[in-house]
Amino acid sequence: MVRGELVLTIPNPHRGDIGEALLALVLRQAGVTRKQWEAV
Repeated sequence: MVRGELVLTIPNPHRGDIGEALLALVLRQAGVTRKQWEAV
């Protein structure tokens, strides 16, 4: 996932979209709120 200068690598062996719970976990670990991530 890339947002500006922030790059997060998410291993996804299923090759589909990740679920909301995993997205929330990744964003929390990155110190980014969902609102910040969705802001354009």
